[in-house]
Amino acid sequence: MKLERLPPVRTSLQPTNHPYLTGAWTPLHEEVNAEDLQVLEGAIPTDIDGVYVRNTENQAHQPLGRYHPFDGDGMLHMISFKDGKADYRNRFIRTRCFEAEQEAGQSLWGGLADGPGVSVRPGFGAHGSLKDSSSTDVVAHGGKIVSTFYQCGEAYWLDPETLEQGGVASWAPLDGVSAHTKVDEATGELLFFNYSKQAPYMHYGVVDKDGKRVHYTPVPLLGPRLPHDMAFSANYSILNDFPVFWDQDLLAQNIHVVRMHEGLPSRFAVIPRYGSEADIRWFEAAPTYVLHWLNAYEDGDELVMDGYFQEDPCPAPLADAPRGLAHMMAYLDEHSFKPKLHRWRFNLKTGETREHHLDDRILEFGMFNQRYAGKPYRYAYSTTT
Repeated sequence: MKLERLPPVRTSLQPTNHPYLTGAWTPLHEEVNAEDLQVLEGAIPTDIDGVYVRNTENQAHQPLGRYHPFDGDGMLHMISFKDGKADYRNRFIRTRCFEAEQEAGQSLWGGLADGPGVSVRPGFGAHGSLKDSSSTDVVAHGGKIVSTFYQCGEAYWLDPETLEQGGVASWAPLDGVSAHTKVDEATGELLFFNYSKQAPYMHYGVVDKDGKRVHYTPVPLLGPRLPHDMAFSANYSILNDFPVFWDQDLLAQNIHVVRMHEGLPSRFAVIPRYGSEADIRWFEAAPTYVLHWLNAYEDGDELVMDGYFQEDPCPAPLADAPRGLAHMMAYLDEHSFKPKLHRWRFNLKTGETREHHLDDRILEFGMFNQRYAGKPYRYAYSTTT
């Protein structure tokens, strides 16, 4: 194996017993290129030819306030396979925020668990004060890697084989791009959305297979919301407006506290892939919150969508958590949210919604064969904790 260590990044992180900065969560700061990895057991099949990429969060600097694992600086890890051999490399994503903190040698932004006034500089995206770490999601589109941040930061391009960084994607709008973008392998198109605290509060767009933004339209909401994912079928995109969002009275004071707004339904915006605001059809359903969708497809007059319905979107603080971390840890524990694999059926002819659980187990983070994205499918794979 040939190992090359890159020049070290600057870090000011101090020793700690924080549960999300130790153990399996210990940040990795080293960047390397490793060629012809040693296979300790068995052999790599020679017909595997491709690249596997995953993202992680690795805090480089001492937090200004209370550290939340979503605050960590984004890092991509890549393993390429060819002719029975494997190479590895990893890179921090050089967002504008990462580069600014590297230059300063310290954190400049507070985190998700911090109150107003912690950040040294204005932030980006929907939250308005967070660092854009581009650490939430990564997809392959048009022969490139696209990395995004859940609070609508800037989408970043990278080469999937070298992890060479291409900066902000040329198609990314000024309003930002939320995780999770969707890629339709049948057409090569990338579908995305964003959200903010300014009207119309949400936008939806389409990027063609060559990386050009070819559609962008507002999806007006009743106020600031916190969507996290979207779904699509062959002809439609589905966006959401859940009753779990910032407390409006506290938001007026620049305090970001999420709560369940009793009495409001879940709402779903169904829009033709290249539709405009005038083409949106709204469907109502039982109140919940959904972090991640699985798939959607058309079935006669109905649009079928599968995702993970949270039975307790705003859980109580975790009883056994370390002092000061009970609320944070509850929101990082699937058993607190109680997500269940769930199916919604929207009748495009009558406007009716039907829904039910597909499984009573606590499940999340679904995946399926992406060749069936937007189409009827048989198998899905979920995590449980």
